[in-house]
Amino acid sequence: MVVDGAENNTPTYVTHNHHQIAKYFSFTEHLIIPEILVFSRVVWEKLSPEDQALIKKLAAEAQQEQRQLWDAMVKESMEKLQAAGVTFVTDVDKEAFRAAIKPVYDKYGAEYAEIIQRIQAVQ
Repeated sequence: MVVDGAENNTPTYVTHNHHQIAKYFSFTEHLIIPEILVFSRVVWEKLSPEDQALIKKLAAEAQQEQRQLWDAMVKESMEKLQAAGVTFVTDVDKEAFRAAIKPVYDKYGAEYAEIIQRIQAVQ
């Protein structure tokens, strides 16, 4: 079986060798997967305020470092993809995607209106 399309970010596109088959990469920006730190509320409430403050401080520092590492990995993968002859499509018609999913919003949107607004507010 041959797959000539994939849905991923540029680092995964490289590491999974999608670029060897799928030579076009479209920047649709349709998906952002947040990296989150999860902590047990039960355990959190047992910590001293000083320990909670330290964890918050170090988590914020780790977040900034992770972003820098990610940006470096994206840059490196873009360079590898360019060298491999991948064509980047940057002028994606995002309105066509929005129009295609309008029936889903029409059917389910009212129930999730508040969260949809919060998501759309994140730009």
